[in-house]
Amino acid sequence: MSNRNGKNKAKGNKAKQSQSTHKLPSASKSSKVPTEMQPKPAFSGDAQTWQFEPLDTWFFRESRPLESVGGAQLTSQFPPPVRTLVGAIRTTIGDALGVNWQDYQSQPDHPLRAQMGSPTELAPLRIEGPYLMQNGQRLYPAPLVVMGKSEGTGMTRLAPSETPVRCDLGRVHLPKAAERVKPLDECWLTAQGLVAVLEGKVPSEDQMCKAKSMVHAEPRLGIALDGHARRPLNGLLYQTRHLRLKEGVSVGLTVRGLDLAEKSGQLGPKGVARLGGEGRLAAWSRHTEQKLPQVSLKQDAKRLMLTLLTPARFSQGWLPDGFEQKQKTCNGEDVTGWCGKLADRSVTLVCAVTGKPLRQGGWDMATHQPRDLYGLVPAGSCYFFELDSAEDAQAIAKACHGGQLGHDQAWGYGQVAVGVW
Repeated sequence: MSNRNGKNKAKGNKAKQSQSTHKLPSASKSSKVPTEMQPKPAFSGDAQTWQFEPLDTWFFRESRPLESVGGAQLTSQFPPPVRTLVGAIRTTIGDALGVNWQDYQSQPDHPLRAQMGSPTELAPLRIEGPYLMQNGQRLYPAPLVVMGKSEGTGMTRLAPSETPVRCDLGRVHLPKAAERVKPLDECWLTAQGLVAVLEGKVPSEDQMCKAKSMVHAEPRLGIALDGHARRPLNGLLYQTRHLRLKEGVSVGLTVRGLDLAEKSGQLGPKGVARLGGEGRLAAWSRHTEQKLPQVSLKQDAKRLMLTLLTPARFSQGWLPDGFEQKQKTCNGEDVTGWCGKLADRSVTLVCAVTGKPLRQGGWDMATHQPRDLYGLVPAGSCYFFELDSAEDAQAIAKACHGGQLGHDQAWGYGQVAVGVW
């Protein structure tokens, strides 16, 4: 309902734009659409945090084709797409077990598929992340409800307005701040900062980490080469923007289901792998899981806020799957809301604060062709819900904190944290 700049703008137009420019998934056997939020299932094997530290600059190419860039730089996605990190992990596992990759790709009954899935399926692995880490501690994307004050210093936050505002969706309780605000630069929060936001407060300065203080962009100039003649091609200059992480900054991913690979005893605790565009080197290491911080709700809480910790892919653009627009009468006028279920409890979505759609595609190594390009709701987006009772709020918070919404949940998409507003 509100864009990243904090302006009160209904999401109807943005949803239409997202659906018209991004390919949306269809319900199929390989892409089942959940109709509501469900708790995460239990998996065999302890969860592990895989930490990737750069040994050089990194480059994770954005979704635009190189030919369409023109005079602009081709930038990097950051954090990197989850499939890039999973590919590095699978390569590490396969190399440790001495796999013949041609046999792995061509043989449906290859034994390694029982340990880390097939080229098209992830099971038995399950992913959470990716996320940034600083000095070994996990960071969380700052919820977009946190805003800076336009006058002076300090922060405030957005919340649904008491009075509905007429917009293209009808009369909606749009997000609003008590004073003039400005958007924060891209920020990440410590665990303590995330807890503060989920409890309805704002984080302190020492609980925030700005992206520009952790990652530095380095422009590069290149030219296409003739592979046979090994000479430059005329007129094919290009520019890219690599990333250099500051000391102590790394990328993390939580992996579940590695028990079979663990039993072999051949998977070491650390090593080196090639990662991202141009195969730049990264040092990886495995650690115990860093669990999502818990938040205690007040006993009488009947309003919940769900914030995305990872990007989410929905069939309805910005709107979570299973929710439908409904009208209710308030003071003689209709008010627009969206009704659905979380953990089998009926809820009403009042409004949302989301960022610009994130485009992700990639290259399919199994079929040697580009993957479909999808529009994702970015991490940090927030959804405001009203519930029928405080009992429902407690049940939803217990079941859904750390759970997931939308498509491709095994790949880590759509993980949420539950708080109040």
